[in-house]
Amino acid sequence: MRPSLRHLLAFVALLGILPGGAAPCLADSAEEHPSEEEIGSVEVYLTAEQAVREIFGEVSRVDSVLALLTPEEVAEIRERSHAEAVPDTVVLLVVRGPGDAVLGYALEENETGKYRPITSLVGMTPEGTVKGVEVLVYRESRGGEVRRSRFLRQYGGKDADDAIRLNRDIINVAGATLSVRAMNRGVKAALVTREVLARRNEP
Repeated sequence: MRPSLRHLLAFVALLGILPGGAAPCLADSAEEHPSEEEIGSVEVYLTAEQAVREIFGEVSRVDSVLALLTPEEVAEIRERSHAEAVPDTVVLLVVRGPGDAVLGYALEENETGKYRPITSLVGMTPEGTVKGVEVLVYRESRGGEVRRSRFLRQYGGKDADDAIRLNRDIINVAGATLSVRAMNRGVKAALVTREVLARRNEP
């Protein structure tokens, strides 16, 4: 039985030798492989230590507390914050001022904007509300306005029970919607993580 033309074409397509070149591949599209210009360069603005001092002012010392989260705690943080990647090990910074008094706590967060993660530091009061947020590293070609103080001030006073929703709790930045969403997730994740640790009396 002679193969039909339709069968021959299907076989040729499988071999990747369709007329005019290689078989079509969706992964070759520009959307799947953005250019370096589209991705953007890495901009380092602050170290964690510098950000802590920007947020808390007069700091005498910063202690690092390593905490291992249970799978249930990781699931809770992910569910409540919608964070894309919640690590099972976190480093909570305990910020101390004059007289060794605890000024608050800080957590570093990494949430992906369009292509790559935005690294921020969320400073919190001893009561668990946002004292300040700073962008440490930005890795996108657009949306860098989220590092400006007039945008970041919107997070002040938020706690783990606040929804932190786009255009309801946090006003969007034109052309930076994905970056704003990433910042919202990072701040919420930090607040929920601190609440989870507080249940254990850590620190």
